Amino acid sequence: MKFSGLCNPSEKPPDLVEVWLEAGREGRTFTYSADAALGLQAGDLVQVRLRGRPLHGLVVARYNVSLGATVPDKVQAVEGLVQQAAVDPQWRLWLEGVAERCHLSVFRMLKAALPAGWLGQARTLSEGRALLWVERLQPPVPAPPLTSRQQQLLNALDVAGSGLWQRSLEASGFSPSMVRVLETKGWVRRDRRPLSTGVMSVAPLEAARPLTSEQQQVMQRFEAVPDGEGMLLWGITGSGKTEVYLQLAEKELAAGRHVLILTPEIGLIPQLVDRCRRRFGSRVLEYHSGCRDRERLQVWRRCLAPEQPLLVVGTRSAVFIPLSPLGLVVLDEEHDSSYKQAAPMPCYHARDLAWDRIRAGGGRLVLGSATPSLDSWVQLHPDGPLRLGRLTQRISQQSLPPVHVVDMRHELAEGHRRLISRPLMDRLAELPEKGEQAVILVPRRGYSPFLGCRSCGEVVMCPNCDVALTVHRGSGGRQWLRCHWCDHRDEIGNRCAHCGSTAFKPFGAGTQKVMELLNEELDGLRLLRFDRDSTGGRDGHRRLLDRFASGKADVLIGTQMLAKGMDLPQVTLAAVLAADGLLHRPDLRASEQALQLLMQLAGRAGRGERPGQVLVQTYCPDHPVIRHLVDGRYEAFLAQEVQLRREAALVPFSRACLLRLSGESASATATAASVLAERVRPLCRDRGWWLLGPAPAPVARVAGRSRWQLLLHGPVGSPLPLPPGPTLWDELPRGVALAVDPDPLEL
Repeated sequence: MKFSGLCNPSEKPPDLVEVWLEAGREGRTFTYSADAALGLQAGDLVQVRLRGRPLHGLVVARYNVSLGATVPDKVQAVEGLVQQAAVDPQWRLWLEGVAERCHLSVFRMLKAALPAGWLGQARTLSEGRALLWVERLQPPVPAPPLTSRQQQLLNALDVAGSGLWQRSLEASGFSPSMVRVLETKGWVRRDRRPLSTGVMSVAPLEAARPLTSEQQQVMQRFEAVPDGEGMLLWGITGSGKTEVYLQLAEKELAAGRHVLILTPEIGLIPQLVDRCRRRFGSRVLEYHSGCRDRERLQVWRRCLAPEQPLLVVGTRSAVFIPLSPLGLVVLDEEHDSSYKQAAPMPCYHARDLAWDRIRAGGGRLVLGSATPSLDSWVQLHPDGPLRLGRLTQRISQQSLPPVHVVDMRHELAEGHRRLISRPLMDRLAELPEKGEQAVILVPRRGYSPFLGCRSCGEVVMCPNCDVALTVHRGSGGRQWLRCHWCDHRDEIGNRCAHCGSTAFKPFGAGTQKVMELLNEELDGLRLLRFDRDSTGGRDGHRRLLDRFASGKADVLIGTQMLAKGMDLPQVTLAAVLAADGLLHRPDLRASEQALQLLMQLAGRAGRGERPGQVLVQTYCPDHPVIRHLVDGRYEAFLAQEVQLRREAALVPFSRACLLRLSGESASATATAASVLAERVRPLCRDRGWWLLGPAPAPVARVAGRSRWQLLLHGPVGSPLPLPPGPTLWDELPRGVALAVDPDPLEL
């Protein structure tokens, strides 16, 4: 990160500025002097020192010192300007509303929203290598003559839309001297920019694809959506929702407004970014936790001072990107629970913040899904601000793949005791000969979900958490234990620590074990694993998906990441190995989320020219979720679920709030939970809310910290029955932490 330098003394008296710094829980303002030449204003980020520590802080006010007046020696000077106009007044006003919604101080909200290293402890982030960027200018008057080769270079810039890296032009045969000549004549402009703020390609941009009649109807219907409202785009898998997003984005960019497209998982970013860049070139930026800190910083800075309308693709944190004017926000796979941040604070849902943003600053919202969430479904017009758009046919004209249920009880009765059923094994064996591919959903990653003793029934637990350790296996056959909550790792012992027996056995199956079984049973079948363990590292998702899409594997075995929005035309088979683990969770949304996941996975099959098929292995073929999956009647499921929740006054026909406490001392945490319950009980009673708890959390210990929670339940649309400000935290004992989660998705 570059600074403007130290404040130098000058004849003009320095300014005094109030700088908001990370001091205490909520932040505090301190007075500093600043060289008038810096021209600091409210909203600038500066570097200062507090008790000798370099900090980055936000200027919130500036005062002029009258001529001849002196600044006290104890007032320290601002060391440098980090970012001019980093916080726009309108953006900050919206963020203050978000902080109130999340029951968080404005300072902590700002720190969470801004790029890492901008607020708080000063960090030096390298801007990366700067290269020459070449932009097309309006033709000079009078226009100097051009050679045919110079005209070809200008044509390449016209096709790119905004500009190209000079080294990309050189790679295409245009010499540096030619670029300099065009710059001298006034046809182009060059400046140095960090490498990652543009794309390194001179390939011509793709044209918009022809729309089906259904897509055209959706586009026309969206034109009637007023500012500050939106559309629920319900389109079956493979129906062309992404093309609708891109053509809506094209209209907004042409009108001079920015576009924000959100996806729930980093794994979906590569395909979407590639497609957007083929259409819009260097206008497209990406922002998510998979980017390096300096890359996110560059994107943020470019959004603060855009040279053209931009399209940003990102995960939930990108909802904070300072784009103005913002014309369109898209949440693809809007039903996905990954849009909700449950920890750490701020706890928010990207959909709620997107609504707040377009209502405060203008723009329209598109919520797209093949399986809309019940929360969005009940917001349809005339009861809410959402219009409904439907896409019922696949672009390929293929029908949705039929779902075949494999009753594992019959498999067992007929003597087949293996994890993979005979129908699935037979279908997988056909793939190489037919040149087809398959995806297999396994609910758990790792080798086996837990290690147990067959003599006494003891399960090996994490020493830091109240969860079983998962068995993992390396490429050389070595096995070890790992906790998926705190990442504790341990070796597998030879004897049970409880009874001394050597009858240790891994139980259940994760993605690794399924790969091992298929390798043993089906010789020659090429397998790839797609889970958090196999997609680590930079561009891990992109590399693995590229390998599969290029035909270097027949089967992709993965966890729930596998079902989310990927377009793999050669996949003709989608299979679920253990659907029962998804059906019986003790959660209000268990049925809704299970059906969404299974229908999304089914949609991965048959998206190309060949028809698809879905195989679901279960011991509960008569479960309502399985029946709805086979029938494909998602709207009927929504109608039943709406009726059940409305009659019981459950979310979304009410509100909930979860107060989570954690601490190293189990007794201190439990006591703090009881004291907190008595503190909020009168507020709940006065505002018509119910208080449940305190009670231990479902996983009562994580990373050595005891966890308790209180559940508040009240009328829909009502404010949380909590005291304002930091009151709740001020009353906590030392060592006990509190998180407030408004409208939680999981209890």
